[in-house]
Amino acid sequence: MPNANTADIPERFKFSETGYLGLNVFDGVSQDELRRELNFPQSINTFKEMQYHSTINSALTLYSNLINKVDWTFKPPVDATPEEKEQCRIINEMMHDMEQPWTEFVSDVLSAQTFGFSVQEKVYRRRLKTSGSKYNDGVIAWRKLPIRNQETIEKFIFSSDGNEIKGVKQNLTRIHDQYNRFSGRTLQEVVLPRSKFMLFRAGKHKGDPFGKSPLRDAYIAWRYLTIIEEIESNSVAKDLVGLPVLSIPPQYMASDATPDQKAIYEYYKNAMRNLQLNQQSALIIPSIYDPETKQPLFKLDLLALDGKKGMDTGTVKEYYKNLILTSLFADILIMGQSTTGSFALGQIKNSLSGSAVEAMLKGIIDVLNTDLIRQTYELNGWDAARAGYFDYDNLEAEDLETFSKAVMRFASTSSVEADREVLNKVRRSMGVDPLPADLEPQEKYMPNFKSRSGDGSAAGGANGTSKGVASRDNSEANLENGA
Repeated sequence: MPNANTADIPERFKFSETGYLGLNVFDGVSQDELRRELNFPQSINTFKEMQYHSTINSALTLYSNLINKVDWTFKPPVDATPEEKEQCRIINEMMHDMEQPWTEFVSDVLSAQTFGFSVQEKVYRRRLKTSGSKYNDGVIAWRKLPIRNQETIEKFIFSSDGNEIKGVKQNLTRIHDQYNRFSGRTLQEVVLPRSKFMLFRAGKHKGDPFGKSPLRDAYIAWRYLTIIEEIESNSVAKDLVGLPVLSIPPQYMASDATPDQKAIYEYYKNAMRNLQLNQQSALIIPSIYDPETKQPLFKLDLLALDGKKGMDTGTVKEYYKNLILTSLFADILIMGQSTTGSFALGQIKNSLSGSAVEAMLKGIIDVLNTDLIRQTYELNGWDAARAGYFDYDNLEAEDLETFSKAVMRFASTSSVEADREVLNKVRRSMGVDPLPADLEPQEKYMPNFKSRSGDGSAAGGANGTSKGVASRDNSEANLENGA
């Protein structure tokens, strides 16, 4: 048997980490991208420029609007005790007792969908009116959860084996500050420990703290689209004003031209350049004729174009716009702008966009639950193993037609309990505020209407419940029963 290489023999099983994350990192910055403009920090300017384009901005705005309209709640764990319900009530109060609105915090977190990551510092205070809180119970709560601008992030600090993030370094030297607040080195460079910030990441980041911006997938299409748009705009300008053509004697352009002739040649080159860029409105040329040919030595003509192109740029641009929106799961925005498509396709596209939004929300909630909530429970001496969790509602408007049918059928077959959670779901679908979760169903206020969907079985003999066969099931005429 050949001798085995000792380096190929696996280590014994152990609880601690054995392998390595394997990120391509240089001085705290990942270098996984093949294109330099997509690697941090160059990627910040690239993505900033990309979001100026209306096609990309419309997709980002779509997701921002959908996420900003959801209702955030903090729910207690299963079989919560009165004490645990009280803790959840306090957490819900914290959301609306910060120095910044909760919606502003969520909007800042969504910048990860542009740049790939977002660093939010956790700033605490005791809930005392003297510290600016609306409450006075002394509970350790959130004062604010501010973003640390991606442009100020210099690098992440890793452990010696590269598997864990120990902190993040913020460099303020690139920030223009007219008040000179960051003149000292200790103020220009700030190192935040990992326990002091939340890290939100987008895309398939594979452990990369810089994440993977969704705009990365649209980069190639965006680049070609902007090039075509720029060429097209130049073509339109030339179609409208024509192309100026200046004729001058060849000796002015010769290599052995005199200094005066070279100066005149350079002057006209600059003048023609300014005419094309609309920086010069007119051009004065000498009226000189050749004594032998009687032709003008200097002649300015306007070359007109017929506007015809060998390719339909509109179709090409539409192709790249569709690529961008498809890569961002936002092609629902172009539904109805063409003659193709159907209602069923629109529903599928809408559900795909909704799934993308739900994935974003799930990523935000996971960080909040595993980082912010756990630390808040531990700081207050609460049992983190019995912590509540963040949830959201009202992402999509309820289809009352479909929802009411479902409620009717569930109720008629006694398939669901009429508890407070179910009744609040019905109230929210109707646009009515839900009642407290611990309030028992108030049957005296419920309408005394019962479904008679089962009466037909007693009338007709087909189901074996009637004593005669002469009667007929009239409920079969109800199309909703057959739906």
